Amino acid sequence: MSPADKEIVDTLLVAIIRNPDTLQRVQTFYDPHRPSWLVRSDPFVVHYAFGADADEVTFLNLFRRR
Repeated sequence: MSPADKEIVDTLLVAIIRNPDTLQRVQTFYDPHRPSWLVRSDPFVVHYAFGADADEVTFLNLFRRR
């Protein structure tokens, strides 16, 4: 991963941690009992879940567009 890519990913992860309810998220439907979300910052997409009760964000996948 290039330094520029690393900075994009770091910035995206920090933004999700600060506001997991961001309006830029798109809900996934992998597990209806545990909702998860996608957020994009080209060329990356982060798949994450969060529990508002636990105040916890879990990062599930990182995808990179080719």
